[in-house]
Amino acid sequence: MKNVRKWVLVLLLGVLSLICLTPPIKAEEQARALQSLINEAQAGATIILAQGTYEGPIIIDKPLQLEAKSGEEVTIANTSDQPAIQIIADEVSLTRITIRDEQIKMQPTVLIQADGVLLDQLQIHTGSFGIKMRKANHGEVRNTSIVWAGSVSNRPLKLSDKGNGMDLYESNDNTFIGNSVIAMHDGIYMENSDNNLVEENNFERLRYGVHCMYTRGTIIRNNIGKLNITGAMIMAARKVELSNNQFTKQSENVNSQGILLFDAHEIMIFDNHVEGNRVGLYVEQSTLNRITNNSIIGNFIGLQILDAENNAISGNQFIGNVANAASRNSVNNTLDGNYWDTFQGIDLDGDRKSEIAYAINPFFQSLVKAKPGFQLFFQSPGMVFLEGLYQSQREQWAVDASPLMEPTENVRFVISKQTLQHSATIGGLLLCLSIYLIYLGVRRK
Repeated sequence: MKNVRKWVLVLLLGVLSLICLTPPIKAEEQARALQSLINEAQAGATIILAQGTYEGPIIIDKPLQLEAKSGEEVTIANTSDQPAIQIIADEVSLTRITIRDEQIKMQPTVLIQADGVLLDQLQIHTGSFGIKMRKANHGEVRNTSIVWAGSVSNRPLKLSDKGNGMDLYESNDNTFIGNSVIAMHDGIYMENSDNNLVEENNFERLRYGVHCMYTRGTIIRNNIGKLNITGAMIMAARKVELSNNQFTKQSENVNSQGILLFDAHEIMIFDNHVEGNRVGLYVEQSTLNRITNNSIIGNFIGLQILDAENNAISGNQFIGNVANAASRNSVNNTLDGNYWDTFQGIDLDGDRKSEIAYAINPFFQSLVKAKPGFQLFFQSPGMVFLEGLYQSQREQWAVDASPLMEPTENVRFVISKQTLQHSATIGGLLLCLSIYLIYLGVRRK
């Protein structure tokens, strides 16, 4: 019995010695281990990653499900100039993984070159593009956060130096739902990419929250964009739907807009809330668009139409804007049944619509086009007076034939005190500037 105990003790001491003498797994070996797991797995397998940090880059070249163990934190860290994760096989999914790829570089953090890829509950910290999709169709990105994490020590980083949160090229029929993109270049950039769904995402401190270029059939629904230069930029696009979005506080840049249409055609814009922007809704060189039932509230300019024709604009609420509308060279547009809070109409038959039309005076826009410096006098008392005198070519003005006498019940938001203060401050500054310039003119005489 004593001999048995002796040999058991010797065996235990030997095992403990081996454990103590075994060196810890290096980061390089851990990276090889993760790539080896991928290489050795059968197509269609699910790889559950235990808690810890794994080094990138990795390449997934077969259908796999790669996910963190439930309740545990798994990080893939990449310091190379290659994508942290490159997916070149169809039907791959990544779930509950944090990706740290903070080096400023050209290659994206996640590069997808395959169909049917699912990214779910990822936390992406990037110094490049968050996700690039190239000829990647029928994929889905959901519940994922993309945040800019790159930095340059010797100079401030310009917005143009950053990559897009999600960047699509020739990638169709994808879904982006429940994501958050913060402090990148554009939130979602889509070029030559059709029939994509962008829903219930949050875009903040970007150039454009959603940017469509040469797209068709895009749906942009129930998103929130704030503190960007422009909430949604629709350019050279057709048959796009923007509905039930909130675009607020895009006002820090001279080119800020809530929604911008340029060379955009057959676009449906309805039930959006656009508040506190420099321009709420900007439409230029665009045709055959339908803009209905939007709340355009507390902007510097509510609606701006330039060189645009054959658009239908009806049932919108223009409330608390410094200027409700501005127009130039925009004929044959149908404006009907909008509410303009600064317009005083007359309702003779009790249908809640004015028998007097609301006409958008093009004087200021035409003057600014000829002399851009006159923008300083926007809504100044003198400019308002001159605008009232201008009646030339009235048949070419944009006109709401039957403006509403009061706002409809579907106005979903009340103007915040901050928005009212913002509009009042701008108006006050413009008034003071006008008085000061007049004073200087009098002194010189």
